Amino acid sequence: MKSLLKKIISPRARRGVLVFLNRVWCFICRCLPLQNRVLFYTIRGDGTLADNARAVYDALDCKKIIFAKKLPHPVKIKPLAYFYLLTSRVIVTDDYVRYMSAVRLRKGQSLIQIWHACGAFKKFGLDAPSSRSEAEEKSLHSQYSAVIVTSEKCRKFYAGAFGVGEDICLPLGLPRTDRLFTDKEKMRENVLDKHPELKNKHIYLYCPTFREAEGERIILDPKINWSELSNTLCDDEIFVIRRHPVMDYRLTDREYPNILDLTDESTLDLTAASDVIITDYSSVIYDACLLSVPSVFYCPDYKDYERGFYLEFPDDLPGELVTEGEKLLEAVRRTKENPPADKIKKFIGEQMEACDGKSAERVGALIEKCLK
Repeated sequence: MKSLLKKIISPRARRGVLVFLNRVWCFICRCLPLQNRVLFYTIRGDGTLADNARAVYDALDCKKIIFAKKLPHPVKIKPLAYFYLLTSRVIVTDDYVRYMSAVRLRKGQSLIQIWHACGAFKKFGLDAPSSRSEAEEKSLHSQYSAVIVTSEKCRKFYAGAFGVGEDICLPLGLPRTDRLFTDKEKMRENVLDKHPELKNKHIYLYCPTFREAEGERIILDPKINWSELSNTLCDDEIFVIRRHPVMDYRLTDREYPNILDLTDESTLDLTAASDVIITDYSSVIYDACLLSVPSVFYCPDYKDYERGFYLEFPDDLPGELVTEGEKLLEAVRRTKENPPADKIKKFIGEQMEACDGKSAERVGALIEKCLK
């Protein structure tokens, strides 16, 4: 029957029917009573919350539910998403909520954005290239009641990226950073217990972020001679790769005994266990700074990187910039021996002054106030 209907009804007509049914369903949901609960909506995992949202979830003592589903969402689960979005008094998200372009929240509802990234490094939202129009991008963010940021200086950047007032961008800190102040040794031991091959090694963690061209994601070519790197590493050195969640492809050309891909492990835990972080445009540098782990910025494409930056790149970076793969290991060793302590301290002061180990507590208090 389903295949027969597809043959009879054109794709345009089917979309029209779905739009009509969505509107009817949303109208019904808006007529239902608001539930005094917190909805955690995320597209960063299936069935589970990522570090930032999890920290806030755990800090709350109230009725709460989780809607966690990576995009694209199948048609059959969209009615549940609309139901939760239109019947929950408070909505907390750590990424985009695409439904907001079609849904108007009800009086008495609050939508709180706890953006997954720390500080203001690479441009995002309205400031970054996108396949969406400016009006479409604004529609996704226009209903925020509060946007949580990590410092006073970052407020204006988030306001511009989301097209919202600076007054709702609140420097309460990033909740997922709280554990960095108390659990560093526990996080490190967790990694070493699971991977004994890392014990008694100098660990160099490579955390590249994804790449885009004209708003569309492309495959990253790290421009590293993996065989040469493996041969150059000393016996007490090991190179660990932790890919960005959307990078579903391997970076190395083959397997090496001293180059490991541990993408399934927590980035925070791996960072705590590392001697040096190697990254490019990833917000992992903020975690590294709070953990007192120095960073090297390996960016062979930085002159062509189309996102742009909120800071002066590379002058404001808390570490050395490397653009050639054959010079990477030398820079990493140099950084391990002489970490740029002054640059790291300045970077924390400007970008993360509100991260003090109590961010989840402050965000939780804000949410509980909205419930009342």
